[in-house]
Amino acid sequence: MSEIVEWIDSLVEQREVSSATLRVLEVLKDDPGGTFPLSAQKVATYARVNVASVVRAAQFLGFSGWSEMKQEVRHRYLATLSGDQLLRNRGTSGNSPSRSSMMADVKNLHDFVARADDTQFRRIAELISEANRSMVLATGSYAAPGLQLTHIGQSLGHDLELHMAMSTALASRLRLLKAGDCIISCALWRSSSWILETTRVAKKRGAKVIVISDRRTALSDLADESVIVPSESVSYVRSMTAAMTVTQAVIAELAALDPDRSAMNLMDVEEIWKELNLVEPTD
Repeated sequence: MSEIVEWIDSLVEQREVSSATLRVLEVLKDDPGGTFPLSAQKVATYARVNVASVVRAAQFLGFSGWSEMKQEVRHRYLATLSGDQLLRNRGTSGNSPSRSSMMADVKNLHDFVARADDTQFRRIAELISEANRSMVLATGSYAAPGLQLTHIGQSLGHDLELHMAMSTALASRLRLLKAGDCIISCALWRSSSWILETTRVAKKRGAKVIVISDRRTALSDLADESVIVPSESVSYVRSMTAAMTVTQAVIAELAALDPDRSAMNLMDVEEIWKELNLVEPTD
């Protein structure tokens, strides 16, 4: 778990640490996988401090409290595990795997909606709307939110394009990004390095950066707008429910920015569908 220890040390930097905060951080660094599921009271007991000291330790590292910090530690810990390790470590609480999976998704969505900032979705929509073109970067199953965003965004009249791998074609498209254009990076669990490097290049060229991730990372540090979503599941795959909710919310805001323009673009798409005979008649 050296990655988590290094991450905690980087948040402390060279600052002076109180003895109570130091004890809390030592408990966390000694066993991050065993500590993140605990309540603040339990952590306080193990650290031999009071609950307020646990909250202050979390705030010292930049979190609102233990609840927010434990989520960050949880996702960082899970990111250190391979797919087979995740599968072996998962319990189903007596329910069937499918029921447990659905209940985990419900919890993720409930937790995310409870703390989501509606105005952030509007800001993201405005960035996309003001850009001449936007690129979405994602790999594997994490491309699902990107596919939804690009497909519907295009229907609403925006120049959005999904890229799922590093290639010379990506480099050529990256070159076309101008200041004020957007790059939207979706990376959960173990992010691909090419997404980070491509986002860095885009940022250097003046693009606005939007990141969807499940924890604070070097990628989210580049973001003008960073949305942190819960992604824990009962299996070895990440839950994409909250990430899909983000793109749905952004799409809703995009359509609402200029309803008349959105309607005109959707009507035009309908006409093309008819010309190409793409959709079965409804009657």
